[in-house]
Amino acid sequence: MHIRLGRLILRSWRPFAMWLPAGYAEPLITYLVEHFDQRDGEVSQLGGFFSEREADACIAQLEVEGWIDLRINIVTVHHRVTDWQWNR
Repeated sequence: MHIRLGRLILRSWRPFAMWLPAGYAEPLITYLVEHFDQRDGEVSQLGGFFSEREADACIAQLEVEGWIDLRINIVTVHHRVTDWQWNR
């Protein structure tokens, strides 16, 4: 768990306090609807959404159309490499 106070982050794990880099932007969370082909082990992306609810609706629609082996892959998208490094 963490609490953000401006650029200061107070966390429940070590280190307990950290300063965010200047210009830090919170990452975006995306929900990718993917199909896993068990025959050849390939994964293909069928859609991407900013809410899990919409991704679930997409899966429901695709299952009605006969698709199987669908899953949601949650991906974090950062604005800059320095933001990504801080979240690693």
